[in-house]
Amino acid sequence: MASISFELVTPEGLKLQADVYEILVPTPNGQIGIFPHHMPLINIVTPGVISIRKREGDTDDNLEHMATSGGLMEIDGKRARLLADTAERAEDINEMHAKEALERAIEMQKTAKDQVSLAEATSIIEQSTARLRVAELKRKKRRS
Repeated sequence: MASISFELVTPEGLKLQADVYEILVPTPNGQIGIFPHHMPLINIVTPGVISIRKREGDTDDNLEHMATSGGLMEIDGKRARLLADTAERAEDINEMHAKEALERAIEMQKTAKDQVSLAEATSIIEQSTARLRVAELKRKKRRS
């Protein structure tokens, strides 16, 4: 089976290093899929959900999901390396805290008095939404 080496690095250190079949990442132009022998590329990763298919025959129910606040991805066909500000697995997400952060950020966005405050609130909304989506995907997986 063909695979691509995937490294996910945050300021906290190496979060994931594995040979995988497919990586789905959010970008400014939409989600892209990265497979073995992908053309060389450097791309921005936006806040959202990263999904990893470890083996070619794995179904969508077997995808591993992580929430990210964004970063930069480098792909050379044999290796994909994501330098992310944050990356959290579903089991590391406290859903209640994520919901509370989302609610606070929505209020911050409504009362923002300048572009910096608005951008900060929007960033927190995007990150909290990604975290809640990953938690939801984990719940759905458990029910299956």
